[in-house]
Amino acid sequence: MSILRYTASLDNTITNAFEEDLSTRGTGSNMGASDILEVFSIYQQATSASVELSRVLIQFPLAQITTDRASGVLPTSGVTWKLKLYNAKHSETVPKSYRLQVSAVSASWEEGTGLDMEAYSDLTEDDEGSNWIKKAGSTSWATIGGDYHSTPAPIANTETDFDTGLENLEVNVTTIVDRWIAGTTTNYGFGVRLTDDYEGYFSSSTGANTATEIHNTSGAKKSYYTKKFFGRGTEFFFKRPVLEAQFN
Repeated sequence: MSILRYTASLDNTITNAFEEDLSTRGTGSNMGASDILEVFSIYQQATSASVELSRVLIQFPLAQITTDRASGVLPTSGVTWKLKLYNAKHSETVPKSYRLQVSAVSASWEEGTGLDMEAYSDLTEDDEGSNWIKKAGSTSWATIGGDYHSTPAPIANTETDFDTGLENLEVNVTTIVDRWIAGTTTNYGFGVRLTDDYEGYFSSSTGANTATEIHNTSGAKKSYYTKKFFGRGTEFFFKRPVLEAQFN
């Protein structure tokens, strides 16, 4: 089997987590320049009803893939596409026995230049970069936490289980990538997050999302904190996120 690997061109972590005071949410924060990507759900840290979430956005260069296909470097058929993210060890608690989902993002977004993943002090200020509320500058997502294609149409989500919490992520995303290459869906990259039943339980009084929190009555009443992956800016070359083409 032959493989070609394409490294990410954009990545970011977006969150509605509370800052250190446990009263102000970091929804305006940006982590686009960080070398780490983070996914978590924190249940009832600030109040009995609070849920804090973190999600990953990541995009790969479709133009290079198209060029390689045109030149014969990459076959025009028979290619299996795998998204691979590599576990980043850390000193904090690692969640166990949970599931992540990979979805195609349905709107364009900016990476940004923020670094702070602790105090969430690098705010976009409606200028540059995506966050929990805004996808680019002052332009909001249609839905807080990012816009994603739904299941079953036009693109199915891909899910993967984590037992110890220390695993790498490796999922088959062939359906999504083939649609990008064919031009039937625009490439805005992937969103990586906990599935609905592992993101935290939150019941809005209106039955809809609030300004910062996701209405999710099928969610978990426990925390899954915290899963970290290496981002595209890491110094460890072979730990950078890749979109891998596998073919005979």
